[in-house]
Amino acid sequence: MNNQAQSAPAAADLPVWLPPEAFFVRRITLDPTMDAALQVELALEATAPFALEQLYYGYLSAPDGLTALVFATHRRIFPGEGWPEAAVVLPGFAALLGEPPSAARLRLWQTEGSLVAAAWDGNSPLPCIVLTQQAEPANEATARTTLLDELIRRLGGKKPELEEFGGSVDAGPTRKGPGLELRLDGRAAGRILVTVLDPAALETMDVRDKGALLTRRQDRRRNRLLWGALTAALAGLAVAAVLEGVLFAGGLTLKRWRDEQARVAVEVHKIETAQTLSTRIEEMTQRRLRPFEMLAVLNEDRPASIQFLRCVTSGLNTLEIEGQTGNAASVGDFETALRSLGVLASFEIRDVRLREGTTTFQLTAVFKPGALAEKEDRS
Repeated sequence: MNNQAQSAPAAADLPVWLPPEAFFVRRITLDPTMDAALQVELALEATAPFALEQLYYGYLSAPDGLTALVFATHRRIFPGEGWPEAAVVLPGFAALLGEPPSAARLRLWQTEGSLVAAAWDGNSPLPCIVLTQQAEPANEATARTTLLDELIRRLGGKKPELEEFGGSVDAGPTRKGPGLELRLDGRAAGRILVTVLDPAALETMDVRDKGALLTRRQDRRRNRLLWGALTAALAGLAVAAVLEGVLFAGGLTLKRWRDEQARVAVEVHKIETAQTLSTRIEEMTQRRLRPFEMLAVLNEDRPASIQFLRCVTSGLNTLEIEGQTGNAASVGDFETALRSLGVLASFEIRDVRLREGTTTFQLTAVFKPGALAEKEDRS
């Protein structure tokens, strides 16, 4: 990893790795009740040789919030670099920060043209010392020895276990959600160091200008909102199109149903007309005038001495008769016989008069509606 390679423009939305030798690194103590970013800025103002606005800087907080690894570099080292399209801009030693050891440990990463070493003292999941040194192939062994001796000296002469890694960083998305996964191959067989940086860690470790980062985050948030609104609008249009299709299909179905209903209505009308006509004919048959049938019924119980002189119908069910008899007692017998007739709703014998041995009378007989037709059907 060399400065020239890392200063080239990066492809959009890919991480940019800055040479680790360009940074000075400190581990500071944090008050978990206070804002970590503010404490980092105060620490840089107190320890950095340059003003805060002249630095590219970032930090990584420990999971317990008690310590933070702070790193910074002067902006003049990367003149004109804004990395506006990069996903994140990190120092190269970030690949050594994964899998924090529980005890004192040294890690040495040998990459093209440089050596990066980190030391843990067992008091924090973050390294207490990070050193880098450029190393050409001709003096690589000497540079390695010098770098490790310096680490041990700063650790007070302690010689913790050493892990060595080589090659370039393999960076990609994490397997469990958003973030960045860094992988380094170990010198020991089968050893791979995996460093997982979640979005919160990437946000604080990005060394770009903080104002530009804030604007970038706001732009991305706005773009996400606009994209969400556009997606919702497209989804609404799709739903509207589906509903329009459903309504169109429903309209065709309704038209077919109405056409069928109109066709059936014609048939129903014919059936209703025929039924009405049949009912009318039946009613006319049942309601037709039956004077002879009424007279025949009255004749059945008429005494032989009584003669009907005149018969007149009044409506469909009423028969008015004028009669006479030479035996006055026959009128009473006739009245008794009429009382037993079931087809009569009522009857009345009036104006009974006796003159010169002849008795005359008026009979009004009201038949029950339909009784004559039923009697005719039974017969």
